Amino acid sequence: MSKTVATCIAETNQAQNMPQENVFFLTLSRKLEDFPNEFLRTARSTSPIQICAIFSTIGPDNLAAVLNLELNNELEKIVAAASNQPVLDFEGFSNQVINTLNVRVCNFAANKGQQFKTSMTMLVIEGDILRVIHVGVTKAVLFRDQRIMLLTEEQTVAHRYVQLGSITAEQEKTHPENMNLTQYLGKMPQDGQVQADRKIHLKLKDGDELFLMGLGISRQMPPQMRNQIIAKPVSTENKAKEMIASAVNYGIKSGLTFVDLKVESTFLLPGDAVIGSNLNSDGRVAQQKAKSPEDAYTSFGGAAGAAAKGGEEENTISFVPGRGGDDDFVPVVNEKKEKIMSIVIPLVIFLGCVVLGFGVMFLVFNMKNLIDLDQEETTQTITIGSVLYVINDNTPVYSQNDTNSTIIGYLNRGDVVTLSEETDETFKKVVTGDAKEGYIMSAALSTEDPTIYDETSSEMLEDPTPVPEETTTTAATEATTATADPAQNTQATTAATEATTTTAETEPPEDDQPTSETTTESTTESTTESTTESTTESTTDPNAGVGEGGEGENA
Repeated sequence: MSKTVATCIAETNQAQNMPQENVFFLTLSRKLEDFPNEFLRTARSTSPIQICAIFSTIGPDNLAAVLNLELNNELEKIVAAASNQPVLDFEGFSNQVINTLNVRVCNFAANKGQQFKTSMTMLVIEGDILRVIHVGVTKAVLFRDQRIMLLTEEQTVAHRYVQLGSITAEQEKTHPENMNLTQYLGKMPQDGQVQADRKIHLKLKDGDELFLMGLGISRQMPPQMRNQIIAKPVSTENKAKEMIASAVNYGIKSGLTFVDLKVESTFLLPGDAVIGSNLNSDGRVAQQKAKSPEDAYTSFGGAAGAAAKGGEEENTISFVPGRGGDDDFVPVVNEKKEKIMSIVIPLVIFLGCVVLGFGVMFLVFNMKNLIDLDQEETTQTITIGSVLYVINDNTPVYSQNDTNSTIIGYLNRGDVVTLSEETDETFKKVVTGDAKEGYIMSAALSTEDPTIYDETSSEMLEDPTPVPEETTTTAATEATTATADPAQNTQATTAATEATTTTAETEPPEDDQPTSETTTESTTESTTESTTESTTESTTDPNAGVGEGGEGENA
């Protein structure tokens, strides 16, 4: 919980047909008997839930003042019920506040036959967390670390034009729609639902000061004057009195409502809490002293005033880039920017996911090509003395690094050359396999042998190893045919058998070829049969013998 001290002050309007204002101050509120005197209260609280609110109603003076009192009474009931809860359901609480009070204003307007538009700004402190509920044109301000920050924005047609960039902030002050509310309590069902601003949700710090301002203080009082008073290191009561006195001396006669709530501590020990009560208030009605000339706005001149204007104000006002030093406040939340970001951020996330998904799918389907490309780039590093291969048939070798020079030879696909000199990107000086030195175009050379994975080369259809049987049989047949002498045939057959045996022993057997023993037996049988047949034919044929004998005799 937080330990706070707060002062509220409310003056009765001195001008007719101006918005009537009232305050709800912790568990206190302005009653009918408090009119027409000044309403001044100071209270300290350590309650887990602390609520302050300000109302400003546009309508007939007397009826608007009575409506504000009814809204205070209704809010007291809602706050009393919420205080009994161990944990505040802010969403439900804020919806109950807006809906209940809006129905009350609508019913009051229907009974009186008049239209009423009520602005409301409420501070809800739960522990050390601040939340703001805002509807209309009243304002809430935070003073922290010598910086003044606006917690609410006006909900008017003119301010909407400023957000859209149609008019400037200076033009908003004199725009005819600057009091035409876009959101307010009293909206009939046919006008749509009340859209309260509930974006503020921040953690309080020791020394923070929160301010609620009526229309006279926030709109008619010069920002320079107001901010100087806010930044002064004085008590909440003195600051509230000085704010109202300065506004009155400036000539402001309505909207003189001001609440100053200071957070003394956000961390309380059990002994610091108020025993037996959620609120410790002195309950006194402070009487404002008579105003003297020293309290007027004109008293801010002189050395002290100059120091305040030149130093204190410059260090306490949060300047917006691109604007002058008379800026009113710096908004903590930019509604227009927040709406744009709520659209842009999901769109950026969606596009990022699409790009990421496309990139992942591209890598998956092109991984092989990317790896091959990397390998190719790695293997293309060539140095002097590297071995290169010719990738095309009839590749010319030039005597000079010029295509018009003499061709000293041709190389075929897969021929090997050695890099002798890297002349330029077009030619490479190489040494061929026959020790010729010349130039070959770089595009015709590669670091890999192009014939390794050559799919156009003919496949090997059969084993090129010679078959021993055919060779041996042929040799044996020729030897037998060459002589008709049986004795010689027997010797030739023996020699052929020995040759076959020797060949079979020296040549390793193939998986598909017969063993040496089988080959020898087969060859011997084949040779014996061939020799026997040849000898039989030679012996049986008489002409052959006669012929041979005749030739011998003739010889």
